[in-house]
Amino acid sequence: MEEKSQEGLKGEYGMTMKWYEELGITDSYYADDSVCIIHGDCRDVVSQLSEKSIDLVLTDPPYPREFGYTYNYLADYCPRVMTRGASLITIVGHYAIPEVLDKFKGKLKYRWMFCMAQFDGIHARMAMGIEVVWKPCLWFVKEAYPQGRGFIVDGFQVNGKGGQEKKNHKWEQDTSWAKFFVGKLARGDNDIILDPFLGSGTTALVARELGRKCIGIELEEKSCEIATIRYLKAQAEASK
Repeated sequence: MEEKSQEGLKGEYGMTMKWYEELGITDSYYADDSVCIIHGDCRDVVSQLSEKSIDLVLTDPPYPREFGYTYNYLADYCPRVMTRGASLITIVGHYAIPEVLDKFKGKLKYRWMFCMAQFDGIHARMAMGIEVVWKPCLWFVKEAYPQGRGFIVDGFQVNGKGGQEKKNHKWEQDTSWAKFFVGKLARGDNDIILDPFLGSGTTALVARELGRKCIGIELEEKSCEIATIRYLKAQAEASK
């Protein structure tokens, strides 16, 4: 990935800019040395970010058909801010795979699809007679994936019923999915992860835990509040 400054740039009057200010962010709901949570429309926020500043886009847009436009947002706005070789991972409803792949044509290179399996707990049952026990995670890359990174297993299992209880958000996922991708695709300590649909803040929690930085955007202010409280609670627990 492209090298970034660790010290911060000198802004007006010699003031040292915070890491997220370097990227063009001027306002946040919550921010610290690892995480920046922003209340707003992801199109507006991503448009403000510096070019080639994001090393991994990791997100989980809502699945219902009426939210299909969210994948247009990912395909239209994210490529500009991604570094060369950066990955974009998005969970997708099975029915939407062909449509989502089409949205990304000519914008990012489709690389592979991961299987996020969860055999325990309650599963959706389709009218066609299928009980769904796994979720597709589509993997796109900007230009060319870096050479020499070795092999990545194209699936993982969420143990138990993690993420099914939806305590914080109606589309909440277990932290294991974010840990898998952050650990595999954001390998540098200064790597910056973008989640345009932050929800309850799972990506932010994992980024901090694994020593990465995260920009999380959420349209609903209540979700920003939930994500911030959840994040601060996790930091308090970790410091005990």
